[in-house]
Amino acid sequence: MARKGRKRKNDNTKLLYLAFIIVVIIAAGYTQKDTIMSSVSNADVKDNQHNSDLLKVGSFNIQVFGQSKSAKADVMNVLSDIIRTYDIIAVQEIRDSSGTALDNLIKQVNSDGSSYAYLVSERLGRTSSKEQYAYVYNTRTVSPVGTAFTYPQTSDIFHRTPYIASFKSNEGIFNATFAVIHTDPDDAANEIKALYEVAEYAKGVLPADEPVIVMGDYNADGRYFDETSYVPLKSENYIWIIGNEVDTTVASGDNTYDRIVSTKPNIFYTGDAGAFRFDEVYNLTHEFAAEVSDHYPVYVFFKKDA
Repeated sequence: MARKGRKRKNDNTKLLYLAFIIVVIIAAGYTQKDTIMSSVSNADVKDNQHNSDLLKVGSFNIQVFGQSKSAKADVMNVLSDIIRTYDIIAVQEIRDSSGTALDNLIKQVNSDGSSYAYLVSERLGRTSSKEQYAYVYNTRTVSPVGTAFTYPQTSDIFHRTPYIASFKSNEGIFNATFAVIHTDPDDAANEIKALYEVAEYAKGVLPADEPVIVMGDYNADGRYFDETSYVPLKSENYIWIIGNEVDTTVASGDNTYDRIVSTKPNIFYTGDAGAFRFDEVYNLTHEFAAEVSDHYPVYVFFKKDA
């Protein structure tokens, strides 16, 4: 009988130990999730409070941004934090026939007292999978000038016609026109060549001293485009602010799909530009970062005054 009692006691001890291990594993999972969300809400304070004499401008392919992605609270928190670090950010790959995803994102951005607004294009594309561009901007630092419009192309070379808008700083003399593009991967080389015409068109309708910046997901690398090849946009009158050395992909590769190109001279350009590696800044796992996007946003700092 004594032996049976000891065995029953040992069995109970093993069950209690197993239950304890399960509780620890579950708790660890919640702790990791809480840590991620905490880091998202508190990270990158320095970048949110960049020099008040500068404007942070950039581009972000959010990768199939629609109702499904906008329903993920943790992803929306990260996207909101990213946007708040910018004064102007050109968004690509908005795929939402309901037109609610972007509006929900901006409401989330402004939920902390920020004051962001947006300009959005019509739905563009040759297939049933239409996309929109948007310029999201901080109303406390910049204002749109005139009316945004799609490039009036005559040759139908762009699958998603570039979307053009002008902005000025609320303080200082910064004034520039932007064209955002998401090239079709299978026709990237031809579309990148044609971006020169877009920039020259914008230059022709603007005062001569105002820079034109063409930015977005060019698909300008890898199997889509030979980044060493010459295109008209690489003439001496332009500067590729995001060069071939910058990795703009969240994936394991090092491709520079996303670009910022400016006319020269650009008296506002500081020389400070790159990819905003939000996974490192916010201490995210690779798996979670990939839920946010497969692209890093790119950025450049411009002076408000020359």
